[in-house]
Amino acid sequence: PEPGPAHTVNGPHTPPRTDTERRIARIWGDVLGVADVGAHDNFFHLGGDSVLSMQVVSRLRRDGLHVSTRDLFTHQTVAELAGAVTTAPRHTGDEPVTGDVPLTPIQEWFLTGPRVSHAHFNQSLLVELAPGVDATTLESALNALLDHHDALRMRFTAGQDGWHQYNPPADDTDRDGLLTRHDLGGLTATDADTAMEKAADDLHSGFDLARGPLLRAALFTGAADRPDFLLLVGHHLVVDAVSWRILRDDLEAAYRQAAQGGPVALGERTTSFRDWARGLAAHVASGAFDHELPYWEHVVDTEPLPSETPDGAGTGAVDTLTVELDEADTEALLRAAPTAYRTRVNDVLLAALALALARWTGHEDVRLDLEGHGREDVLDDVDLTRTVGWFTTVHPVALQVPEPADLGPDRDWRTLVKSVRRQLRAVPGNGLGFGALRTFGPPEVRERLGRAAHGQVVFNYLGQWDARPENPGSGLIRAEHGSFGRHHDPRDSGSHPLEIVGAVQRGRLSFIWHHRPALHATATVRAVAEDFARALRHIAHHARDRR
Repeated sequence: PEPGPAHTVNGPHTPPRTDTERRIARIWGDVLGVADVGAHDNFFHLGGDSVLSMQVVSRLRRDGLHVSTRDLFTHQTVAELAGAVTTAPRHTGDEPVTGDVPLTPIQEWFLTGPRVSHAHFNQSLLVELAPGVDATTLESALNALLDHHDALRMRFTAGQDGWHQYNPPADDTDRDGLLTRHDLGGLTATDADTAMEKAADDLHSGFDLARGPLLRAALFTGAADRPDFLLLVGHHLVVDAVSWRILRDDLEAAYRQAAQGGPVALGERTTSFRDWARGLAAHVASGAFDHELPYWEHVVDTEPLPSETPDGAGTGAVDTLTVELDEADTEALLRAAPTAYRTRVNDVLLAALALALARWTGHEDVRLDLEGHGREDVLDDVDLTRTVGWFTTVHPVALQVPEPADLGPDRDWRTLVKSVRRQLRAVPGNGLGFGALRTFGPPEVRERLGRAAHGQVVFNYLGQWDARPENPGSGLIRAEHGSFGRHHDPRDSGSHPLEIVGAVQRGRLSFIWHHRPALHATATVRAVAEDFARALRHIAHHARDRR
C-alpha cells in the first residue's frame, strides 16, 4: 500500500497510550533512531523502509508481540499496528534443517558466473565491544548462531552437473577456527592496525565452500588506548544485509544468556532457507510468474549507458569514489521527503539517480538494475523476518526522466519524484520474478532473460545502520564500524561496470561508486555522482520547505 497519513510533525503529538503502543514505539525509535515516537506516527514517514520493517518485526517478536511484515505495511502507525498484534507465535518448526537445498536465483547467478575465486566473496561487520568481554562466552554465543541459523552451516560443491548446496546437521559442522583471538598488547597504534588488517584479510580469504562453516570471527584485545573489537566475516552465499541485522541482535542475546550460565535459546525459528528455495522453485513451476514476462522482455531492451572505451584488456580494474550528504540533508531525505511526497525514501534516491544518469546519457529513458532484499511475501505461510541467508534479488528497471538537462533548484522536484514512484510501482512483485524466471523457468525463458540478465549499472541502498542495540549501554556491542578487510579477490571486477552502494551511518547518507576507469573515466563518473548528490540536496531542501 501507499504510505498512509502524514507524520504528526505537522499536527498534535499523541503519546503512546497503552502498554502495547509503548513497546512498539520504543522499538520503532531504536530501529529508526527517532526519539519520542507518537501513537499516530507513520513508520515510513519516519524513515522506515522494507529492510527496517523486518528488523522491527523481529524485535517485536522477541518482545512477545507477534506481527508480520505485511501487517506493518498495512497498519503503518503505532496505534494501527498495536491493534494487529497477537501474543501467540506462528509455529514454523523447531529443529535444525538438513538436506539438499536448491540454489536460489542469486546463488546460481554467482556460482555460474566468471570468478577468480568463488570462495572469496564476503560481507563483514566490525563492532566495538564493551569492556571485559569473556572470549569463552563469546565463542559459546557464536556457536549458538551456527546451531540456530541453518544457512551458516551450508556447504557448496561443484560437480559435472553444476553446483550443489547441502545443509549439514549442526553436530556435523567443524567448529575449529570459528573464533580466532588476537592479542594486540605492546603494539604501536600503527602495528595494531596492520595486525588487524592482516587478520581480517586472512579470514576473508580462508573460506572453504565444501567444508564450512561460512561464518568466522576474530577477537582483537589488549591494544593500548583503544577498545576491544570483534570482526564477523560471512560468505555472501549465506548472508545478506538483512542477515547481519538478525545476527547482530542474536549475538547480543546469545552472549547475555551464555554469560548468565544458562542454555542459549534464540527464540522461534522462522521459515528455513531450504524451504524458501524449494517453495520458490515450485512457485515458478506453477506458472505464477508467467504474466510478468512481457514486462521483463521490454525492460531489458532499454538503451544502456555509454562506454568511453571499447571492452577489452584491462577493463576489469575497479576504482571507487564516494559522495556524502551532511546530517541535515540526510535527516530531510529520511523524514521530510517521505511526508512531503507521500512516498518512500528509496523512490526519492532513485529519482535523483535516474536524473543524473539521464543527464549523462542525454536520453530521457535509462536502464539500471536494482538490488532488493528479496524477502517478498509471495508464498503462503512463509516468514523470513528472522531467517539468515542470501535472498537478494537483482532486477532491471527502465525509468523515464523528462527534461534531464534541468538540475536547477527551481525544478519541479515533486513531479519528478512522483513520476519515478509511479514507474517503480509498476515493477511486478518488487522484481522477485525476474531472477526466479531466469533460474527456474522453462529453457526458452531462461535463454531470453539470461542474455540480458545485467545492465551496466546497479544500485543498492542498504538503509540505515544507526539502529541502537536492544539493550543500549549494557550489552556486548557498543558501536559498529562497518565492514573491514578485503571482501573480494582483487582480481575480480564485480558484476556491473558501475555499482552504486549507499547507506546511512553515523547520521550521514553516503554512496560509494565502484567503477572501471578503462570503461568509464573517473572524472566522468565523479561528475555523474556529484549530479546525483546535487539532486538529492535540492530534494532535501525542497522537502524541508514543504513541512
